[in-house]
Amino acid sequence: MNFEFIISMHRNCFYTIILLALLLPSVPMMAQKGKKGKSAPACDIVFNVAGAHDTSLCLTIMYNGKYIIKDTADYISPGVFHCKNEQPLQEGFYTLVSNKSKPYLTFIMPANQRFSVSLDTTANVNAISFKNSPENDEMLLFQRKASESQKKLNAYRKQQTANKDNQDSVDFYAAKIKELNEEMKSFIMDLIERNPNYLFSKMQRAGREIELPEPDTNNPEFLPAYYRQHYWDNIDLTDSRLIFTPVFEPKMKEYFGHVLQYQDVDTINKYVDMVLERAAVDSLMYRYCIDWVSRYYETSKYIGHDGVFVHIVKNNQLQGKCTWMDETLLRQYAKRISHIEPLLIGTKAVELIIPDTTQSSDMRTWISSHHLPKEYTVLWFFDPDCPKCNKQTTLLKHLYDSLETAGTRNFDVYAIGNDSDVERWKKYVRDKKLPWYNVGGNRGNVDYLTIYNIYESGNPSMFIINRKKEIILNRSIDVTAIPDFLKQYEAIEAKKAAAAKKD
Repeated sequence: MNFEFIISMHRNCFYTIILLALLLPSVPMMAQKGKKGKSAPACDIVFNVAGAHDTSLCLTIMYNGKYIIKDTADYISPGVFHCKNEQPLQEGFYTLVSNKSKPYLTFIMPANQRFSVSLDTTANVNAISFKNSPENDEMLLFQRKASESQKKLNAYRKQQTANKDNQDSVDFYAAKIKELNEEMKSFIMDLIERNPNYLFSKMQRAGREIELPEPDTNNPEFLPAYYRQHYWDNIDLTDSRLIFTPVFEPKMKEYFGHVLQYQDVDTINKYVDMVLERAAVDSLMYRYCIDWVSRYYETSKYIGHDGVFVHIVKNNQLQGKCTWMDETLLRQYAKRISHIEPLLIGTKAVELIIPDTTQSSDMRTWISSHHLPKEYTVLWFFDPDCPKCNKQTTLLKHLYDSLETAGTRNFDVYAIGNDSDVERWKKYVRDKKLPWYNVGGNRGNVDYLTIYNIYESGNPSMFIINRKKEIILNRSIDVTAIPDFLKQYEAIEAKKAAAAKKD
C-alpha cells in the first residue's frame, strides 16, 4: 500500500479539465422535502475557501484517468462558494479546482450531498474541516495520517543517506521505515473495517495486493493461476462508484494489459467472463467494463486478441445485455463479427482455387491453396499498384530466395493479385520474377476478397495456414519475421503436445 497516494495528488497531478459532463450518467433520486412541502435540493454543498479570489470553482470527477467537469460552485461572497442542484451528482472521487486549474481539495461525493467544508488555497490537510460528511471525515483522517507519516519517512530516508557508511544506522532507520509502514497498514485496515461501505474504504481496499498462498513446487502454474483468479478479491465490482475514482482504470489496465496479456484466447475469455459476471448486468460498472474490454481487444495489436473480441460481443452485446445500445450499433457489431469470426486463429481456412498466371498464359490452370507441398502456406493478398505491397513483396522475395538457397524454406507462398487490370498484374509478376504461386485475374471458386475480409483490412494482407489447413496467423506481420513466427508456433505446439501427454 502506498500511503503517499492522496497527498501526491495535490502536489504532482497535472489537471487536464475536459468538459464531458454529458458523457457521465446522472443518478436519479427523489429530492428531499422541505418544511413547507417544497423540494429541497439533493445537492447542497458550501465551500469556505480562505484566501480564494475566484469567481467560481469547478467540481471535477475522476473518470478514466481524467478530471472531468461535473458541476460548478458559484461565488456567494469572498471565499464562499455554493454548489446547489435539484438532482444529486454522481458519487465518486472529486477535486475542487480554481479558475486557474489549481486543485484546492480532493473529496468524496457521498450519497448525502448536503454538507459544508472549510479549507484554504494551499491544500494543507490540517486546514480542512468538514461538517455533516462522515465519509469525508474518514478520508481526512487518512490524509492527515499519511501526511504525518510521509514527513517521518522523508526524515528516516534522509538519515539513511547521511549515515550510509554506518551499517548500524542504516539498519536502524530501515527498521524505523518498516515499523512506519506496518503502522500505516494497520491504520488503513482499521479504517476499512470500521466503515467497509464507505467509498474511500473501498478505494483503499482496492489498492491492497491480494495475499498469495505458498507456491506448489510441483505446479509452477499454480501461483500465476491463483493470482489471475483472485486479482479482483479486494475490488467490489458491484459498486459502480469505483469507476469514478483513481484506482479502478489502472486495475483494468494492469489485469488485461499485463496479467492476462500473454495467455491463450480460451484463458483470457474465461477471466473476461469472470469480471463481467461479477458486475451486475445493466449497472454502470457492467457498462464500463464491457465497453472497456470490447475496445481493448478490438484494437489490440496482439495476435489472437480478435478472438477475445468476438467472444465478448457474441456473449454480451449480441445477447441483449447492453440495453443502452441502439439497433444501429448492434447491427454494426453483428456485421463486424460476421467478418472476423471465420478468420480467427484455429479455424479452417476457406480453400481458394484461382487461375495461376505462372502455369499458362491463358490462365486455364487453376491452383488450390489447400494442395501445396510445404508444411505451411502463406496467403499473400497484394495490389501491384500499392507502394507498401511493392516493398513488402520485394522483401518476401528476398526471404523466399535465401531460404530456398539454404534449403530451409518450409512454406509456400500463394500470392493473390488484387488488381482489376489483369495485364498489369501479369506484367508485374513477370518483371519481378516472383517465384511462388501467383494467382488472380478476378476469378475464383469463391469471392476471396470478401471471404478473407480484404475490403476492410486492405492490401497487403497476410494469412498463414498449417498442414491441417487451419489459420495460424490472421494479420500481417513484417514478412522478414515469418521464419521466427513459425519457430515460435512450432515451439508452442510442441509444449502443448508435451502437456497433453502428461495429462
